[in-house]
Amino acid sequence: MLALLVTGGIVGYKMYTKPHRNVEVAKAITVSALQVATEFENDETRSNGLYLDKVLEVNGVINEISKNQKGESIIAMKGSDMSTVRCTLEGVAPTEIKTGDLATCKGICTGYLSDVILVRCIVQKK
Repeated sequence: MLALLVTGGIVGYKMYTKPHRNVEVAKAITVSALQVATEFENDETRSNGLYLDKVLEVNGVINEISKNQKGESIIAMKGSDMSTVRCTLEGVAPTEIKTGDLATCKGICTGYLSDVILVRCIVQKK
């Protein structure tokens, strides 16, 4: 019993102190905002298997640049008629990007909640 508790404690500690993935250097799946939004709308279960918790490099047209309740910058990219790809940035949005620009966001896909959600994103203007 003691060995089980010690093993559980070690595993828990390792998982808690595990470093974050470096999105900038991580290998990414390249996809357009339209493609990933359409795939999630058509088959969320299949799309979760393909994209959930993976680093995506999404390219598309910027619909909106805003901030969330925490003050984090969010870039919404035009997806389908029904949804967008919402990218929460690691820092502030670069000042040279604006609505209507073609850009690429690289981040971790956390799923689909009427929009495809990416976190810990970095952005590059095309």
